Amino acid sequence: MSESHDSSDEFTPQQYDDASAAYEEYQTCLSYIGEHGAIERDDIVVDIGTGTGNLALELAPKCELILGRDIDDEWLQYAQEKAAEQGVENISFDHGSFREPNVDEPVDVVVTSYAFHAVYHEGGEEELRAAIEGISSLNPRYLVVADRMIFGPRESHDGYDKLPTMGTVSNLLVDAGFRLVDVEPISASDGVLVATRTSR
Repeated sequence: MSESHDSSDEFTPQQYDDASAAYEEYQTCLSYIGEHGAIERDDIVVDIGTGTGNLALELAPKCELILGRDIDDEWLQYAQEKAAEQGVENISFDHGSFREPNVDEPVDVVVTSYAFHAVYHEGGEEELRAAIEGISSLNPRYLVVADRMIFGPRESHDGYDKLPTMGTVSNLLVDAGFRLVDVEPISASDGVLVATRTSR
């Protein structure tokens, strides 16, 4: 399963794009990152779990270079074709994962959208910890996470037992040397976290 999209066996890239276009919370999260994601014009940004490239393409006009990383060939090719069709030139897609991002350049910001919950679903808290440690190895100034997670007590969200809580994600970020600077709940189970490194 790709880190960028759960249920990848059920969706083609085009079907995923069609579904995400109708998913209001997803679109709101991406827009929020574009407006409040601490990205500067001369930044190099890495989008891990890029999937169909939606977030990477959203952020490309706001930074110098964006590197999309995923583990699925079909989805990477689809994202590359979308970028070419839109005439976006400051973007590059290649293989990479949370544990092995495959990035040699110095990185300013790492973003990830709707991938953490799939990691948590597959391997629980320890797998999510390993993913965050992989991001930490890139030593970014900021990490921005848009994803499904529980905001509030877990017991109030029946059916979401396979999602991490915001508190779990926050604690793992702190353990990896990050400090939360922005928390934006979009719904009871969708939101954006912005974290900065405590030291670089």
